[in-house]
Amino acid sequence: MTARARAADVMNRGGENRHGPHRTLDAQVEEVRSEARRRFAGFVLDVANPGSHFRNHARRPLDNRVFEQAGELGLMRFSLPAEAGGDGRDKLAWGVVVEEIARLSRDPGFAVLLDITVEITELILSSGTPELIERYVPDLVAGRRFGVQGAYENRDPYDYTSTARLEGDTWVLNGAKRFLAGAAFADLFILFLRDEASNDMLAFVVEKDDPGVTPVPLDTMGLHTMGLGQVLLHDVRLPPWRLVWRADALSELNTYARIRRTMSACGVLGALDAVVENCVESLAARRRGGRPVLDYTNVERSVGEMHMLLQSARASVYRALDGTRSADRDPHFDELATVAKHRTAESALRVGQLVMGLQGGEAYMATFPWERFMRDVLGLVSGQGSQETLLIQLGQRSIVGLEGKRVRQEAAERVVARLADSWWALHAAVAFDGPAEPAGPLREVLSAAGLEAVGPGPRAEAAALLGRAHTLWAAVCSGAAPDALPQGPSDLLGGRLAEPAAQAWALLACAVAERTGLLARLLRPCTAKEAAGTLPVGLAEGLLEVLADAALVRRDGEGRHVAAEGLERVLIGGPRASAFGARLRRAVTGGARLRSGAGTPQDEPAPGCGGEAPALAEALVDSLLGQLEGLPAMLDLPGARVGCAAGDGGRSAVELSRQMPGLPVLALEPQQLPAPTACGQVRVRVGDPAGFEEDDRLALVWLPVAGLPGDGLRPAVAAGAAALIRGGWIVLPCPLLPKRPLGAAAVRLGLAVTGGTAPADGEVEGLLRAAGLGHVRTAWEDHALGIRLIAARRP
Repeated sequence: MTARARAADVMNRGGENRHGPHRTLDAQVEEVRSEARRRFAGFVLDVANPGSHFRNHARRPLDNRVFEQAGELGLMRFSLPAEAGGDGRDKLAWGVVVEEIARLSRDPGFAVLLDITVEITELILSSGTPELIERYVPDLVAGRRFGVQGAYENRDPYDYTSTARLEGDTWVLNGAKRFLAGAAFADLFILFLRDEASNDMLAFVVEKDDPGVTPVPLDTMGLHTMGLGQVLLHDVRLPPWRLVWRADALSELNTYARIRRTMSACGVLGALDAVVENCVESLAARRRGGRPVLDYTNVERSVGEMHMLLQSARASVYRALDGTRSADRDPHFDELATVAKHRTAESALRVGQLVMGLQGGEAYMATFPWERFMRDVLGLVSGQGSQETLLIQLGQRSIVGLEGKRVRQEAAERVVARLADSWWALHAAVAFDGPAEPAGPLREVLSAAGLEAVGPGPRAEAAALLGRAHTLWAAVCSGAAPDALPQGPSDLLGGRLAEPAAQAWALLACAVAERTGLLARLLRPCTAKEAAGTLPVGLAEGLLEVLADAALVRRDGEGRHVAAEGLERVLIGGPRASAFGARLRRAVTGGARLRSGAGTPQDEPAPGCGGEAPALAEALVDSLLGQLEGLPAMLDLPGARVGCAAGDGGRSAVELSRQMPGLPVLALEPQQLPAPTACGQVRVRVGDPAGFEEDDRLALVWLPVAGLPGDGLRPAVAAGAAALIRGGWIVLPCPLLPKRPLGAAAVRLGLAVTGGTAPADGEVEGLLRAAGLGHVRTAWEDHALGIRLIAARRP
């Protein structure tokens, strides 16, 4: 842009979505939300979230590199004009993206800061000044610089104490701007000041390194990672081209403010959605008086009110977003945006009160998210009801909906788990009469699957099928995928092997589709050619057909395919996706090892390690930290350290370090535990309790047990217990066996072929007590992951 454009012209691109068949606003919003999850959810979950709890605790602002990575991903470009290198999407779409990022983010200020720097870019574009645009816009769009604006002083704009005066051809700025989001780490500021000569409002771009500019952090109640601060100006001298608008900056400020009000409401709305869902999920496992807490009428009523407040805030925000596309919109004041911000803030405050009432003492503890939500909402506010029966009904519907969503998600993952059961059963049927050991787990799988009496003919056909399966997997892993899917079990196997053969083939198809990215591309409906990506289309078509038969993929009437609804949470990226892929790879490579009787280059670590480490490390910080009495204080002690004894090449130690930044996480060496499952470079005298000095001990020991051989569990637990300081905790990721007999047998067989074991019921707890530890309990479990975390404390 070379000619000056008004901020409204830059920010509004209404009319681009008005053509074609009418669609409801909800349908448009859901389409954008799905796109946001597909494009940006993995970034939020993998990059922005890790360490957020400890950043907040340390009052440390977000790292600028997060915004640079967001720029590389295209987040900044999403709503910017095409002529500025952006995607040209309207404010409705951008508002939904901001809401979805706020919902997924553990840091409520992150989405707000993203929107602020985008709108700062729009303000610079609206200036029409080539020097400003060329100097700042590319870096802002790429995330290499971060910008914020400073306007208000709690005074009338024409009575600002912050002023600008022209001396020759240089502007001289003096004053202070208080309570700026991101001021602590921003690279540049757009500051609104009063012209001493004309009393008009002017706006300037000020860089943090300009002489006379002093950013000063603010100590606030909440929003500790948002970098709130002040900017002091003392005789700051700027060239004329730093002036954003030569007159009437107040009008442009009002245009900016009306957009900010809506976008601020979007950020609060996303955080509000997340806290309501998390609150209900946290109550789902609690019981009082022998009844589930969620069955009590007063709880249903409270959840119903939260749901009503959420939906009323959402309706207000979406109406305001939809209004941004209206050609008749007031360019200086948006009533809908003002109402949306007020309604959403009031709803968030009331929901916070309800959550605190439902959560009891946890609501006042800083290690749980409820207290932080209340503090941060108060920072974002700056600025009831229905009949009891209706609230109860809303509560019932909300609880059923959230539980139904969780059930659908877990059901999809359990479908894949059952396919893995058949995968192991087919391998057991082929290996049973050979030299493969141990025979015990093989017999257990065959008995549970009813395949003890399979004859040599069907067994040979099954062996050939598995041979084709592992050949396909090896080809895909090497980047030489075949043009078509090899012949499957159709018409090859009959009788008892028919069903497990079909399900085992579906497991392979799912693993190949996940590894190649085909499955993730099915987050939106697409044809086989679109889903294929770099794969041969013939292979993609064959995989899709198998996955559709297994109910993991749905076909629509237009020949397109989309992943089953419940698979979304393991396909959008993040720790859950990593764990899902790890379980698939472990099954395939474990089957290869059982066939060959030896390890393969693709061997996966045991359950609780490797690709599952991100999900478990996140569970430790987000779910367990507040439940393990005294652990947060232990980790705050000077010199506190964490020991990680997982045989996964240091992956678990890295993930623990990501979730607990600033704490030394020691990856223990093999000789430090009796079993050869630990790795790393730091030596700690774990194996010699008598030789320990108190300063050598650890505040937390992370000890996955699934990879330990049967005789290695007792000494490993004893060594881990001896390594703890007084009051320290040991956390042991353990297999959580499925209730179905075949699933439990398949897990044991999978562990056996890699030299590990599944401890007997109560075995781990008994060893922990024998080691002198107390507060022994299962602190967390996830049936879909098939893992539980057992914790114990050293008195």
